Amino acid sequence: MAEIFLSYSRANEAQARTVADGIEAEGRSLWWDRRLAAGADYGSVIEREIEAADKVVVAWSATARDSLWVRAEANEALDRNKLVQINFDGTKPPLPFNMLHFLDFRGWTGAREQAPWPALKRELNGAAGGPPVEVETRRPDPGEVPLTVVRASPLQGFGKVAALGWAALGVAIVLALAVLMVVRRLISAELFGWLSIGAAAVAVVLLAASAFLLLRISAMSRQ
Repeated sequence: MAEIFLSYSRANEAQARTVADGIEAEGRSLWWDRRLAAGADYGSVIEREIEAADKVVVAWSATARDSLWVRAEANEALDRNKLVQINFDGTKPPLPFNMLHFLDFRGWTGAREQAPWPALKRELNGAAGGPPVEVETRRPDPGEVPLTVVRASPLQGFGKVAALGWAALGVAIVLALAVLMVVRRLISAELFGWLSIGAAAVAVVLLAASAFLLLRISAMSRQ
């Protein structure tokens, strides 16, 4: 099992190999599909290697955007909070990955002292499963390779929104059960009225919290 998993489109194999060589030159073990043995169960190997990896580097490009395999590997990496994105040709990644910042590798010649390699190295050295390293974003000088750095994932807050959604669903279920109990005369109409008021109050709080989180996520995605 390797520390780093590299996902890319076969059309970008030459660029991917340069990145792979750089990662291994940093002393990190790497898995990419050049390591796939003939006759191996491709899907099972991919899942196993992504699960074992500390970080998953996804190299976006025009052809990678249209690759179901690259998208699937990126989704798996995002779900496991291991995703590090780079971009070979400036193509806009597909949803939801275009909401996340990435490292711009256009014009990178393979030199490990050249931007954006130092930023990628910092990302790969970050704690496994932890948030991306915070790096200052700056506007490049004329003629310099443009650099976009990964910041804390704006999608991380969606887990909290989902939790609030489940809580709201729970309130709705309780209220539905209360209606059923009133119909069957198991509780009084007065008690149902108090339950309804309580449920409405909880629903308002949940909606307010969800709105706050969504606004915060939206603001982070525009950074």
